[in-house]
Amino acid sequence: MARTKEQTYREQMKAIGIYDVIFEPELSTLCQIEREYTRAKKAWSATAPPGGKPSVLDEHYAVVMKLRAEMLQHRDALGLTPKALRKLRGVETAGPDQRDLISEKLDRIAERVGGGSDEAIDVRKLLGIENAFAGLPGFDEAMLMSEMIDAEGPA
Repeated sequence: MARTKEQTYREQMKAIGIYDVIFEPELSTLCQIEREYTRAKKAWSATAPPGGKPSVLDEHYAVVMKLRAEMLQHRDALGLTPKALRKLRGVETAGPDQRDLISEKLDRIAERVGGGSDEAIDVRKLLGIENAFAGLPGFDEAMLMSEMIDAEGPA
């Protein structure tokens, strides 16, 4: 006998240790929305011309997209998405600051190119940034400020 979608979700939730009987109404709602989504998607597909694709302008498409968004909300509520699972488990979701990662990568590039010498390397020229942004509004002012900062030396 085939398992229902509810049974499958229940088993998945038990396997990752987040199942509780209190989730049953939410499971039922999610599965109902998924059935409606499948029907709406079939109805939308049926509007396609022979050999063509259905139009995103068709009224069925709006229903399909609304149901897709609702499914995601209910999956999040049940912890069935990676983000929601981390939240349920209390795992910190904030990662490293992207600016710090970029700065570290630029420093590593400068170190490799410099060969360990104390010679200063103009990373902007190395990466071709000056040529890429030359002529844009504000470029000359930014370059002047950058040169002034470089001339002041380390703080």
